[in-house]
Amino acid sequence: MRDAEILVVGLGGMGSAALYHLARRGVAALGIEQFQIGHALGSSHGFSRIYRNFYDDALYVELAEAALPLWQELEALSAQKLLHLTGLLYFARPGNDNIEERMGVMQALKRPYERLTAQEVTARFPALQLPARSVACLTPQAGFLDAGRCVLAQLKQAERFGATIHDQVRVDSVDLSRDAPVVETSAGQYRCERLIISPGPWASEILEELALPLRVTRQQKFYFRPKQSAPYQPGELPVYGDSDTKFYGFPDYGPGLKVADDGLGAEYAPSEVDRTLDMCKRDELQAWLESIMPAGGFSYVEGSTCMYTVTPDRDFLMGPHPRNPNVIVGAGFSGHGFKFSTLVGKILADLAADGTTDYPVERFRLDRFEKAQA
Repeated sequence: MRDAEILVVGLGGMGSAALYHLARRGVAALGIEQFQIGHALGSSHGFSRIYRNFYDDALYVELAEAALPLWQELEALSAQKLLHLTGLLYFARPGNDNIEERMGVMQALKRPYERLTAQEVTARFPALQLPARSVACLTPQAGFLDAGRCVLAQLKQAERFGATIHDQVRVDSVDLSRDAPVVETSAGQYRCERLIISPGPWASEILEELALPLRVTRQQKFYFRPKQSAPYQPGELPVYGDSDTKFYGFPDYGPGLKVADDGLGAEYAPSEVDRTLDMCKRDELQAWLESIMPAGGFSYVEGSTCMYTVTPDRDFLMGPHPRNPNVIVGAGFSGHGFKFSTLVGKILADLAADGTTDYPVERFRLDRFEKAQA
């Protein structure tokens, strides 16, 4: 039997951040992870996740901006580069309402952005040649996070500030019938005063009693190497996204230029996801990449699989368990959560340690779908 003041279940992007923020507060915190630390079986591994404040929703703009100083603080503590502010170039063909809505939000909030033509994009970024009549928006407060390094940095700092980490510990059940939760695992029983559950795609399994309306989808990304390094490096090329196809990509970082499809993939149980690479999707993404960067001479390097855990409204789930206020849940980050993860961890830590947070989280209540069905 192991006891903790606050126990964190799941040490991916959100759980590692929660453990880090708890430890910085001086809380006696313990985190458990079902796989080996640094694994590539969930949603928080790999070289890059987009950081952006370019949303069609003011709440997410403000939360993304609130996360920025926390990322910068983590960089300073860990003495390593985690966030690359390259800017984000988002583009669409004429008549696309989404890009106009996003620019409208940026204008209403008085956030910096530039509306560019295809010709202006090429003048600014010579590698890019968008379709002739494209509408493009460049936002400066954007770029990418090195996801794997971010998770490891948060865990290292958590240990530095006194947290304990147990990996390769599978959760079998959670007893919520008492004020102090009890977690049964493959390594025995854990007791705690308060519990944070942020297990990524496994949320529905661990929180089965809540019948959360979560879908787990398979998402695949592919890396391509240009025939020459310039002008594809961070600083020469922004993160870029196509509002019409939902395809997006990154500058040359790690194995190469990463490209992926933000459209939802096939649904799976998280432990049964098919990790066989879809070469038809690879070819489709390579064709798209070559269409907007025709001089790249790209060669395929590698691909990998991750998962989205998606709510019906694509909003997050964050807050106390409806049946036990000593249990705090973070789940359903719907494919756009990693940029917020250090902030989400702080919010989860606030809720577990203080019972409240200064950040606006009412919209993310776990019981909102029950209310909608009532």
